[in-house]
Amino acid sequence: MRVAVFNGAGKPIAIENIADDPLAPGSVRIEVGRCGICGSDISLTSGSAFDYAPGSRMGHETAGTVIEVGRDVTGLRVGDAVAVLPHGFCGDCPPCRAGRPLFCEAGTQQFGGFGERMVVTENSAFRFPASVSMAEGALVEPIACGRRAFRMARLAKGDSVLVIGAGSMGMAAVYWARQMGAGRIVVLTRTAARHAIALAMGADAAVSLADDPEALDRALPAPPDCVVEAIGRPGALGEAVARVRTGGTVVSLGMCTGHDPVVPAFNAFREVTMVFPVGYAPDDFSETVRAFDAGRIRPRVAVTETVPLSRLPALVEEMRGPNDHLKVQIVPH
Repeated sequence: MRVAVFNGAGKPIAIENIADDPLAPGSVRIEVGRCGICGSDISLTSGSAFDYAPGSRMGHETAGTVIEVGRDVTGLRVGDAVAVLPHGFCGDCPPCRAGRPLFCEAGTQQFGGFGERMVVTENSAFRFPASVSMAEGALVEPIACGRRAFRMARLAKGDSVLVIGAGSMGMAAVYWARQMGAGRIVVLTRTAARHAIALAMGADAAVSLADDPEALDRALPAPPDCVVEAIGRPGALGEAVARVRTGGTVVSLGMCTGHDPVVPAFNAFREVTMVFPVGYAPDDFSETVRAFDAGRIRPRVAVTETVPLSRLPALVEEMRGPNDHLKVQIVPH
């Protein structure tokens, strides 16, 4: 089968032909239908200390169809459409019991969505109904991050939310802020290119200070209860702290891989809480599927382009620089 492999920073991503993995007990084989390109696929292949290991298969925003069921699998059948939680988990170790399966002591990484087929553990495959498209199934993974983030931030109904950045993490925050009953939701962007998508995902307003320096003050007259930093560049955390209300919460979703200094005294004198969520728990996945099925907001609007696997290497290089891509999904077949 064909699959994308990272062979080290500075080298092009390779589309390699490899043998299918054996089907272990408790696992299923899926034919990949869609897999989204994540910002981490760019930042973690760029030569930083956080890079994927050379030889790693790529792609973790995966949805597909079960084509083979292993021994001891009881909850899935051939033909089921599933979204994949990209890290196997045992469910019994301390991190799993604490709702942090990405830190499972026995789990293994389940990447390879930029490929034709992959084997995943049964408990990492979340079935979704026919009301949810394959494109939306591949959005479960990134959008589930928004639910996890606001659970950690203890978002309350009616809280005002400012989201800085309108990439996929910004859209995940908007989606779940609306689902969880936030009050006014405003998105602050570099340009107006993604304003319509932000509004379709549930924002009340989207503004660009480059176009109108006073637009944010009109859209959000009082400092918000919660600010989500979804840019991932140095300086973004400080900007978020400066904009949140006294006693408010800053959520770091941008996953900046460089140093991003803040002034502790400034935070302290305003009693700002900062949280640094990563990923999701299994219930974030299942609740995201349930929300998609309810159909109040159709998240597929965030998918701006669908391309074949052969275009992935060039597209990743293109996305390292300034670009207008939001959520690009790969179709391996």
